[in-house]
Amino acid sequence: MREQFGENFEIVVVANGCADGTVAVAKEAAMEDPWVRVVEVEEAVGKGGAVLEGFRRARGAAVAFADADGATSPESLIMLLGALERSDIAIGSRRLKSSTITLAQAPSRRLLGFVFARTARFLFGMPFKDTQCGAKALRAEAARRLCGVVSETRWTFDLDLLLCARRLGLAISEHPVTWADRGGSRLRYASTTWEVLQAFWTMKHRQQVPLEVLPEPPVFGEEGERTLEADERTPVAREVA
Repeated sequence: MREQFGENFEIVVVANGCADGTVAVAKEAAMEDPWVRVVEVEEAVGKGGAVLEGFRRARGAAVAFADADGATSPESLIMLLGALERSDIAIGSRRLKSSTITLAQAPSRRLLGFVFARTARFLFGMPFKDTQCGAKALRAEAARRLCGVVSETRWTFDLDLLLCARRLGLAISEHPVTWADRGGSRLRYASTTWEVLQAFWTMKHRQQVPLEVLPEPPVFGEEGERTLEADERTPVAREVA
């Protein structure tokens, strides 16, 4: 980030439901590096809720987010930010021919991902090969608008984000990334599948009604002010959820 942007960036660590030492490690890093900020969300808001909170806190003209396990390479995140010169949203993809997978997922997880992508394409006509890659970049104005309309905050958050962006007329581009699977995540297949199917049903029904801007939820964490407006001193923000 420093090589690309000098001092004009920030890293916002959004911690939600952490049962390990993540918050302590992040706060220690923030004490040593003024470009790091830590936001703790005590209420269970899911991955999507944490990402949206990062959108509200980010002060840059652009924001990129990635999962905290570092599955997507830093170079790929920088590339996605650069792609915002030509689109409102740039999403990373593990399923393009030019994508680089240095460590693949287990076969069962790959199968679930394939079924999810096919179902999303069938139900919603999504043209993207990989809606679920945890690396995306957005212009600040696009992030601001999406905060008021995205309602799914768990497994289908990324898909809902893109569906809402499409309905808002935002330009979306898909790009290959360098990605490696990180072990340690656990998935309860039966309950997760049922939850995803319910979310698909809800989102499909929602596509039939006019897009309604949801009321803004409160800002979580210790800091009490919204900081989404672009800051000339901080043109880029990267969020780790």
